[in-house]
Amino acid sequence: MKNNTIPELLQALIQNLESYRHLYHQDRVYERVVSLVLSEIMVFARHTITQGLLAMGLTDADWTAWYRLFSRARFDPEKAGACLLRQTLEHVGPGEMYVIGTDGVQVPRSSQKMPGT
Repeated sequence: MKNNTIPELLQALIQNLESYRHLYHQDRVYERVVSLVLSEIMVFARHTITQGLLAMGLTDADWTAWYRLFSRARFDPEKAGACLLRQTLEHVGPGEMYVIGTDGVQVPRSSQKMPGT
């Protein structure tokens, strides 16, 4: 017997991603972003665009559109941040602390192109 139900966690992820749809001017751009987010779950190596495409089985296809997501202004990061803030504030009651976590690598870097190194 086949179970055709979508797991609850995946439903919640898709619902959260749907709230960002308005940030993208074209559906195909939004669909690429959703595909990359879902491929991130399947990537066990470095989390790069290339590894995401590999996880989706798209390494033989043209990569241009995927890289344009990041090389051109396809969405407004400030609006995305505001959307994320609204989503997370829903889970914080009045008088509760709003706690965030950040990821920082404490490894010295050197580069001629990377600012701050």
